[in-house]
Amino acid sequence: GKHNTAGAYFQHQETRPRNLLLHRQESRKMLQKTDRMPGMTIVPLKAYWSDQNKVKFEIGLCRGKNTRDKRQDIKEREGKRE
Repeated sequence: GKHNTAGAYFQHQETRPRNLLLHRQESRKMLQKTDRMPGMTIVPLKAYWSDQNKVKFEIGLCRGKNTRDKRQDIKEREGKRE
């Protein structure tokens, strides 16, 4: 984010694309699974700081909701609202 006490030179971009550092075999496995099965997505599960002040993420593959699952959740939400 923006730092109030730093000058313009030391400001960083808030939403720049970041590289995902994986071994070649790990990235191939992830891409193959997402390409073969439609609806599969790579999702961050946990985020934590390392000793070198870097953020590390635990990532996993998951499947999105079906339309019937979404309808059921909408019904429950509407019921809670009333």
